[in-house]
Amino acid sequence: MKLLHAYPLKGMFQPGERVRFRLALEAKTATRARVQALITHLDRPVGRVSRSVDLQPGHQNIDLTWRSPAAAPRGYGVAFSLWKEEQRLGRPLFTAFDVLPAWTTFPRYGFLTDFAPGRTDMAATCERLSRFHINGLQFYDWQFRHDALLPPDEEYVDPLGRTLSLRTVREFITAAHEHGMAAMPYLAIYAASLEFWRDHPQWRLVDERGEALTFMDFLGLMDPTAGRGWSEHLLNECTRALAALPFDGLHVDQYGEPRKAFDVQGDAVNLPQAFVDFIGSLKKRHPTKTVVFNAVSAWPIEALANSRQDFEYIEIWPPDADYADVLRIVQDARRLSGGRPVVIALYLPATRPAHVRLADALIFSAGGSRIELGEQARLLADPYFPKHQALSSELESILRRYYDFAVRYGELLGPYVHDRPTLRVKAPPGVCSIARRSGRYLTVALINFTGVEPRRWDEAHPEPVSHENPAVFIEIEAPVVRAWWASPDRHDPAMHSIPHHRQGEWLRVAPPHLDYWTILVIELGA
Repeated sequence: MKLLHAYPLKGMFQPGERVRFRLALEAKTATRARVQALITHLDRPVGRVSRSVDLQPGHQNIDLTWRSPAAAPRGYGVAFSLWKEEQRLGRPLFTAFDVLPAWTTFPRYGFLTDFAPGRTDMAATCERLSRFHINGLQFYDWQFRHDALLPPDEEYVDPLGRTLSLRTVREFITAAHEHGMAAMPYLAIYAASLEFWRDHPQWRLVDERGEALTFMDFLGLMDPTAGRGWSEHLLNECTRALAALPFDGLHVDQYGEPRKAFDVQGDAVNLPQAFVDFIGSLKKRHPTKTVVFNAVSAWPIEALANSRQDFEYIEIWPPDADYADVLRIVQDARRLSGGRPVVIALYLPATRPAHVRLADALIFSAGGSRIELGEQARLLADPYFPKHQALSSELESILRRYYDFAVRYGELLGPYVHDRPTLRVKAPPGVCSIARRSGRYLTVALINFTGVEPRRWDEAHPEPVSHENPAVFIEIEAPVVRAWWASPDRHDPAMHSIPHHRQGEWLRVAPPHLDYWTILVIELGA
């Protein structure tokens, strides 16, 4: 008999909420066994749950529960083990969970795209995503029309000819809420159907020659300036949608172009200001709802970082194709917004697992996250979300470990941790280091690009060359109490004590290995 899977049944938990875990087991014969969960906070055990079970031949699921403390935000690791009498059977399985005051404290965004009539797997879809701790879902292209979000009937056809069902949308919202996930409906700030666009010529956006602007031959672009006809119409559509469906907020898109446009009178339209004003109007009308706006190619991030949106959402495109560009964009957005969470949309194919691992390690370590997992735990590989791709079993297992790691150590790596960009770190050539500070803990994330050429996320490149015992030097003036290392790249993600040595103003630490992603955690004295 053995443990197959173990995971929490929600993407996140509220302070004091009872945490529920699901364990999948396999037995060849009927037998009695005991399952045990050891819960840790950083390096300290904080809870233990044990349950005796009578197993029947084949597969079966059992649940364990544990009451979470009220402290938040806080991440926890969990090690599950299976025992027969006093003998442990096989290796432990690991997962994690966190307790957050709101999902926007550490957004881990997923996506849904299939709202077809007759769909029945809404709860199963959300449960599978809970294995990755997804706590927010973008309902992509759920709407009837870009200018009329709600359909006239329960079943409807979207602008691209897909048959959709409002009942499916409602049931997905319910399933998302039951699994600790926010439901965020998609809309575009200036897109309208060609029929609506033709009927409202005075609301159009035009170029410098006065020619009307369209998008992909099936949408017309409208003037989003605050107080004008289109903006007021779309605000009212948002209010209608939120009144009819229990969505948790609004995900607002733009297309990155045009960046320069005019109204039909020939006056320049200040698009960044229009975006910020629209966000402000949504928050004024719906103060309890989450609002997020897409900064395509990080434009106009300076304006959006000073808006009232709840976190930064940035779609990255070439020419920002170096991994260093990804890090810079995350760090700049956090700096400009005063430390708000950052969600990155970066479309990587499932056939390039090394790219996925490096990008995720880099983004998580910088205090961000990436929208990449959705329908049936498939990978977001295209800006048109329905073109998602299947994960290999190996990459799915890796991503579960990476999300476990980011959640478990959210207090060391997450968006609510301070950044220390001026701290000096000397790492081996090809190793990127990112330093963060949380109370008495200093964390240095090491992301391994050794042998990665070209160092671009949009081109094929080999896996990094692993390091054994890489020496890392950290400039630290304060006394050091203890040091640990941890990594999601091998089986055990726990914090392990590690020797540290003073060499003048530098602290020398050498983790046993660096494959893709390892962190060093230093506890500082007074």
